Amino acid sequence: MNLTFLEIFVLISIIHCFLLGVVILTSKLLRGQANFYLGISLVILAIVGVNNWFWDIGNNPYIIRFFDLFLWQFLYPTTLFIYFLLVTKNGHFKYPFKWLYSPFIVLTFLNIIVTFQNLYGWLNIPFLTKDTIEVFYQSVSFLSIIYPLTLFLLSFRIVFLKKTKDYFFWIKIFWGLFFLIDLYGSYLELGRFLVGERKSYTYLWAAFSVVVYWMIYIGLYKFKFSNEKFEIRKYVETTKYSSIESNGANEYLDKLINLLTSEKIYLNAQLNREKVAEMLNISPGYLSQILGKTEYENLSKLINHYRVEEAKLLLKKTEFNNYSLVSVGLEVGFNSKSTFYNTFKKETGLTPNEFKKQVL
Repeated sequence: MNLTFLEIFVLISIIHCFLLGVVILTSKLLRGQANFYLGISLVILAIVGVNNWFWDIGNNPYIIRFFDLFLWQFLYPTTLFIYFLLVTKNGHFKYPFKWLYSPFIVLTFLNIIVTFQNLYGWLNIPFLTKDTIEVFYQSVSFLSIIYPLTLFLLSFRIVFLKKTKDYFFWIKIFWGLFFLIDLYGSYLELGRFLVGERKSYTYLWAAFSVVVYWMIYIGLYKFKFSNEKFEIRKYVETTKYSSIESNGANEYLDKLINLLTSEKIYLNAQLNREKVAEMLNISPGYLSQILGKTEYENLSKLINHYRVEEAKLLLKKTEFNNYSLVSVGLEVGFNSKSTFYNTFKKETGLTPNEFKKQVL
């Protein structure tokens, strides 16, 4: 068997894709709910890649025939979509997207039946005629184009149209690279659907190799960072505390304290006087007047107090001991590392790192 340099390069990159997925799934630093779906996606893509690689070189060992029973092209778009959803929302997986697995489950089940009868002759189902089987394969080919593109378009709304923080820019690059590769794959599949000719996927996987090595080069830190943010936000949203007692002197101040302690509106880095005033159904000027009579004098000081108190709680938790201070600061609502450090020191007299060493 004579292999070209490109074919060898593609095979090595597919193996690296599989190993990267395994590392993300098993590493203590990377393991988490969001990264679980990323790791699974990479493992699935590696399986699809090795299947295509053997088909392109004209070899079809038994293990590849077994893997071909499962229509993986309907699974990785789902797991990748869920990853984008989780990593950008930074919250619990609250939506009933389990039905997105149904195309993979249903079509794989039908493919197994068709394969057992058409290739192996293990079944004898009368209505599975040659024409019916041809229609099934054409339908699978067509859906292999439509389904991934549909989920990518849905995830576009999540990644690009939803307001996200600046540090999610790498997620947009990640999405764009995967989308371009999927678009090229859809073009190749369209050729098979229209003329019944299976084109080589070697160049497709060569392009994917670039994405894999980009992920290995800069992605591991980013995956760790996004996973830290997700786990911190999940903890923050499920804990409640009250750092300021309301004295009932003003009903709007009482409502504001309730919004801060119960709904934790301070976690929103884009929160400002106008937005808070709108929540309270009062004017921004009247809000400033109310806060001017308190020890905090203005909204910024009050909000930052809650953010610092939240950060202090997180820094005391041993389960977040290995998490970066930047992740903590950003998830409690600060826009940048410098703002977090400066405000924290002003409130406590210590830097976040000094506070962490003191309490642990």
